[in-house]
Amino acid sequence: MSTVDALPRPAEISPARRPRWHHLALKIGPVILLPALGIVVWEACVAIFSPAEWLLPAPSAIAETLYQQHDRLWFHAQATIAESLLALLLALTAGLAVAVAITLSKTTERALYPWVVASQTVPILAVAPLLGVWVGYGTAQVLVATIFTFFPIVVIGVDTFRTTDQNLIATARSMGAPTRWIWRHVTLPGALPALLSGLKLASVFAVTGAVVAEYVGSDRGLGFLSEVTTGQFETVVTFAAVIWLAAIGLTYFAVISLLERLLIPHRYRPTRRRIGETTH
Repeated sequence: MSTVDALPRPAEISPARRPRWHHLALKIGPVILLPALGIVVWEACVAIFSPAEWLLPAPSAIAETLYQQHDRLWFHAQATIAESLLALLLALTAGLAVAVAITLSKTTERALYPWVVASQTVPILAVAPLLGVWVGYGTAQVLVATIFTFFPIVVIGVDTFRTTDQNLIATARSMGAPTRWIWRHVTLPGALPALLSGLKLASVFAVTGAVVAEYVGSDRGLGFLSEVTTGQFETVVTFAAVIWLAAIGLTYFAVISLLERLLIPHRYRPTRRRIGETTH
């Protein structure tokens, strides 16, 4: 056998031997490439066609606004963050409680589930002004965001609890395990991956609900700021507010993803070493 034949072919090189920057580039590169290309094309189009700034500002102008008006944007962002976080917490607590109650009792399901579904057919924008009159606009903003977030948590919770491995539940019951123990050690761990995925979705709905509520009645928040600046033809500030909203939603998503990695690490780390991987 020649020396050339003894050398490892590229397909046989273990992934563990590749440089760390190579793995990082493969993960982050595709995520950054498309937005970067879009920004370059956007900037070029503005430079070529020169539209009015109130119609389509350049990305460079938006970046400048983000820096120059960061105090103003942060002032409004604090209100949106507080409203969305409180709404997410309320929706998670109430939604899981309702989901558990529906799963455990057919009577509760017949009494509550149709109304939970029917609540989503009512236009939130039509109800929000009434809530503002009844409980005050500050509380109404949180309630509107909670209503936006509540429904997906209930639906995902009910579907997840019902699809838990029935063989595991039957085995636990055959060994004399009480219902509370089964819920704690079998049902909830089995439902955790789907619940965390639903929580990611709910976090985005919480931000959306907070913005919608600020459109209806508010004097602070990124939704309020975008509405006011659009009416005043300060489109560049509106774009900056939208970027802040996107950053808030992505931050929520990233935090929940990190929590998911901590609670169920086996979904992301293999239990066995890859072929060719060496231990240190």
